[in-house]
Amino acid sequence: MYKSGTSLLRAMLGRHSRLFAGLETQWLNETWHGSVTVARRNWLERLSVFFDTPLAELESTCGEAKDVETCLDHMLAFFTNRAGKARWIEKTPGNVGAIERILKRWPQARILHIIRDPRDVYASMIESHKWTEPEEFAGRWGRSVGAARNWLAVQGGMHPAYYELRYERLVREPEQEVRKVLGFLDEPFEEEVAKFSGQPEDFDRVRKATGKESPTLRRLAEPMMATRVGVWSKVVVPEAWAVVHAELVREGYGNLADQLIDETDPIRAGEVEEGRKEDKARVERV
Repeated sequence: MYKSGTSLLRAMLGRHSRLFAGLETQWLNETWHGSVTVARRNWLERLSVFFDTPLAELESTCGEAKDVETCLDHMLAFFTNRAGKARWIEKTPGNVGAIERILKRWPQARILHIIRDPRDVYASMIESHKWTEPEEFAGRWGRSVGAARNWLAVQGGMHPAYYELRYERLVREPEQEVRKVLGFLDEPFEEEVAKFSGQPEDFDRVRKATGKESPTLRRLAEPMMATRVGVWSKVVVPEAWAVVHAELVREGYGNLADQLIDETDPIRAGEVEEGRKEDKARVERV
């Protein structure tokens, strides 16, 4: 789901010596077929800015690819080799609703799904002035978090290609969570991945390509902050969340939202308790 830490996770993993992780390609939005189409060229023009690569080079890399999957595969392999890395990561939020399609094309793929307290997701939407209508938010949330959980349920509750992590734990315990993620990917732990201090260049590239400023990428230019956990309490009034929750219930995802909230509260409580211990230690030092 948007505003759940997908960009942060992607940027962190891209610091690994073996993993290439560029800006999202939004490949799922592409419906063109055939080697030469206006839609394909427009897509490649945007990506040429995102990945700082001449358009002619991207067109050559895609070659006679007849579908977006093949073109994407060729491009990301090219970027990965150019960066001297071994594997590529593609971060587009819609991927989580297309797991079957991904695994059909890339059977060895690994799916990383980062989930955040839905109240904080909604608060971030409000801050971005995007998809704040309860009905629209609930629908999008259901098509991402709900779709992934539904797919997982069909698999019997687990699948070797799927790994789920919580945003709240990533920002509070980055080293511990990064070790788990890299373990899932069968990659060695590298301290640099867990020590994210900001990545401003992505913001500039997207603004240049689209003419729009991404609030997510603006925040990505800053160091990782655990203060974003529980931000909903300062942004979303209880009455507003009640309306959103009612829409989630109507969509059939009320119980899932409640479950994720229940999982967040102990993480948040641990943060509060940690702060109390730090305050006590300061007092004792004084």
